[in-house]
Amino acid sequence: MIADSLRSLINYHEWATQRILGACMEVSEGDYRRDLGLDQGSIHDTLNYQLNIERRWMGSYLNDSSDAAEMMIKGRDSLAAALRGQCRKWRKVAAEINSTNLDQAVSIVGTTGIKCELTSAEVLFEVINFGVLQRGKLTYAVTWLGVPDPETDFVSYRSSP
Repeated sequence: MIADSLRSLINYHEWATQRILGACMEVSEGDYRRDLGLDQGSIHDTLNYQLNIERRWMGSYLNDSSDAAEMMIKGRDSLAAALRGQCRKWRKVAAEINSTNLDQAVSIVGTTGIKCELTSAEVLFEVINFGVLQRGKLTYAVTWLGVPDPETDFVSYRSSP
């Protein structure tokens, strides 16, 4: 039951990420890169931050830090492609979740640098929660700039064709 719910939520995370990326692509280049008062400054920097945190957590989850080095992707399309690719990786991880590995211990470093040990299920919940938080900030920014609300909530996901 929990494994199925996690898979559904990870699929939602991918769907919602696609929607917010689409909305971000509608913003002019100048607005996309300027400081809008977001925690990370610009839309571009916020998306890079999301990617880097998710890459770090993926490295922790897989106990493989080879792909977790922090990076700043400069190109708008390249960054969107990297975020889409990260979502596909989470979907692959979620596909392997089952009742025997839900409680597997994973050591992670949170967004504020705090180290802690979570279960594999809790890491996936944190990825989803972090994605919701970042999409909320980005939705605020793009709608303030005149882009229609991308409607990235779970109810919209479940009711979409």
